[in-house]
Amino acid sequence: MIRPDEPDADVLIVGYGPVGQTLAALLGRAGHRVVVCERRTGRYETPRAGHFDHEIMRVFQSLGIADEVRRIAEPARVYEFLDPDGAVISRLPRDWAAPSGWDASYHFYQPELEDVLDAAVHAMPTVDVRFDAAVTGLRQETDHVAVTLADGGAVTARYVVGADGAGSTVRALCDIRTEDLGFRGDWLVVDVRPRPGAPALDIPDTGQVLNPARPNHMGRVAQRYFRWEFMLVDGDDPAEMVRPERVWDLLKPWIGPREGELIRQTVYRFRSIVADTFRDRSVLLAGDAAHVMPPFLGQGMSSGIRDAATLAWMFDLVLAGSADPGLLDLYTASRRPHVIAYIEESVRIGTTVCETDPVRAARHREAMRSATELPPPFEPPIGAGFRDGQPLAGRLAVQPLLRTGDGKAERSDDVLGHGFTLFSLGEPDAAAAAAVDDLGRAIGLRSVVIGGEGIQEDGEALTGWMRKAGVTAVLVRPDFYVFGTAARLTDVPDLLAALRSDLSLT
Repeated sequence: MIRPDEPDADVLIVGYGPVGQTLAALLGRAGHRVVVCERRTGRYETPRAGHFDHEIMRVFQSLGIADEVRRIAEPARVYEFLDPDGAVISRLPRDWAAPSGWDASYHFYQPELEDVLDAAVHAMPTVDVRFDAAVTGLRQETDHVAVTLADGGAVTARYVVGADGAGSTVRALCDIRTEDLGFRGDWLVVDVRPRPGAPALDIPDTGQVLNPARPNHMGRVAQRYFRWEFMLVDGDDPAEMVRPERVWDLLKPWIGPREGELIRQTVYRFRSIVADTFRDRSVLLAGDAAHVMPPFLGQGMSSGIRDAATLAWMFDLVLAGSADPGLLDLYTASRRPHVIAYIEESVRIGTTVCETDPVRAARHREAMRSATELPPPFEPPIGAGFRDGQPLAGRLAVQPLLRTGDGKAERSDDVLGHGFTLFSLGEPDAAAAAAVDDLGRAIGLRSVVIGGEGIQEDGEALTGWMRKAGVTAVLVRPDFYVFGTAARLTDVPDLLAALRSDLSLT
């Protein structure tokens, strides 16, 4: 029963794009009271993001919507760099064995993904989504935040999350400053839907054209849509560049108005920006409100959904009274360095792609042609919230296939559920078992002995990963990152004691 003096919500989320939707669904799944305020009168029905990776599909899996997402998303198989004539310079495969148990990368059409997420949110009875609810004021009190709306209404919540985009009102109201990491470029972004019966397009899955006269990008946005991006160069007028006649002139090598329909053409300014902090007392930032990056890694939306996954488990512990609110300080420390690593790598690739000096561009192309080894997948560690110096700590954990009593192989999250998980390659001793029971009661920790009674691994994704690192136990956070490991089973009690201490458990 809600007391008369209780806030309207546990968490108020400002913004209802994919990041706000994901956070609302995750918190709703845990039974928390959530209000979402979206300034628009309805959902934004034009595409923006077009790529997410295996880690994000694992988040969707945790919400029970992976099958729905697979129906509208298409695995991305290759990332190509092309010379000005369209010949392939370098090819980066995307069909490597991703640790999350899904395809490495996916292309999608954002309105379709938002349909799936919206259905997941509306399946949560404790989530209230309000459109035409623009936030105009914010006041932080001792035990809640009071938010005023443009229509004169108000909402109170224990916490507020600004997931309201790069021009975040929440960030501005909290006077949170941002750091510009130095990348800036104006690009024309064009989305096209082929007309029924149009010939199949012969374009790369994802292609970056290293053309100093006009760098450009082309690729699929799921099977039904295509995207082109053209960098604006000296003398270009943004208003002229978006005129349909000019757009079709640029698209002429691939498609014309008889074969395709323009869905959107707009000029975006690609930037590299990160907020100085992602938390101001009871207000937190997520997604583009906290960080903006160039699109050359396709990690903008994915980074925002990682924010949501991390915030969700931290909020869950704090709202349940299991952890002190100081735990939320870990959010910035964990997420900000991770995001900066993605921004810096995106800028590095973008600097190569956007080169307009013919001599330097030729050098870039030759260096790519001469490369004999492919770079490893870019998966940096998180910034905090793990036991520093331990093997695998801070890194993304694998999701193995497990076989239980019925012999059916399933992804481990579907077998075990969600939360903190201790995987071990042998039975913990009595001290470890007592610590597991204690944390099971406090935070719902699950302990799984691979090869023990009732659980076998199908393959060696987990056991091989652990043995290669020289560990016999690995403790995984609910956002799939490794908290810490133990070389010997007798070290497990110390590992669990460190978790209790770091989480500020009450």
